[in-house]
Amino acid sequence: MKPLLMDAAKRASYGSNVPQTAHQMWAAQSFYDALRTYKPTAGTALQSHVYNAVNKKANRLNYIYQNLGHIPETRIMKVGLYQNILENMKSNLGREPSSGELADKLQWGLKDVNRMQKELQKDYALNVDAEGQKFFESSLDEEVLSYVYYELAPEEQLVYDYVFGKNGKQRMVKANNKVDFDGIARKAGFSESKARGIWTKVRLKVEKALHR
Repeated sequence: MKPLLMDAAKRASYGSNVPQTAHQMWAAQSFYDALRTYKPTAGTALQSHVYNAVNKKANRLNYIYQNLGHIPETRIMKVGLYQNILENMKSNLGREPSSGELADKLQWGLKDVNRMQKELQKDYALNVDAEGQKFFESSLDEEVLSYVYYELAPEEQLVYDYVFGKNGKQRMVKANNKVDFDGIARKAGFSESKARGIWTKVRLKVEKALHR
């Protein structure tokens, strides 16, 4: 099925600022996912199933990462792998994975995951408490917060990232600069009440660390 994959990658790369090599990796990942989801009992031939899956996803790389022209080609080639692992983990976990979970699954360093996420995000955040006010000022506090991050559970890391705008995550705040727990819930894949509850735990841990 290699000709099928190469054809899909070639067509998707026309006029794209993402190099063809990245599209080829994307097609290969889509092929792998198609093999995992194929059900012989459904009555569809394997080649048809693969063809539909690969071609359906072929242009998604352009839609999602159309602003990646500033990223080196060697790093763009990792985009397909990163995105597929991310989507698979969302499906398996029923929520968005934390940066730490992604690093473990990809076998990358946390810094590599953070760099990828930052390159795929345009918005960066200021730090806010539960009421949307500035939570800390000094570089010392930044250092303490970085330490606390590694003590958080995966779901706590995820909410932390959205509240503070860390690790490449978009800062989730409303027009009045209050934390947008509803938005965090939609992106993370769980309820608003759960997002608020998790943030309460995170905030207590952060406050404890800052007052040690």
